[in-house]
Amino acid sequence: MEKRIDDKHSIAILDGELVVAKRLPNGDLQPIPPEEPTILFRGRDKLAVRMLLFYRQLCKEDGCSNYQLATMDNMISKFQEFAHTSPTMKQPGLTKGY
Repeated sequence: MEKRIDDKHSIAILDGELVVAKRLPNGDLQPIPPEEPTILFRGRDKLAVRMLLFYRQLCKEDGCSNYQLATMDNMISKFQEFAHTSPTMKQPGLTKGY
């Protein structure tokens, strides 16, 4: 079982454990160690698009690969489309994490 988060990350069951994993170039999933912090932004977070645009700019300034920039462009596009069509947009934390 696998739930894709983006082009590079998934939630999957590997060796009987539910893990967050990175997709390798060969298609295999590599678990992210549980002690490594991760973060997830939902499409309905009204601040997410601005955060993603800022992060993309940081990636560009740092000389990230064209693959990384294209991945960011794809994610930004998906978030923008969702924001324009969803009635569920909200301020982060408004529902106290529920």
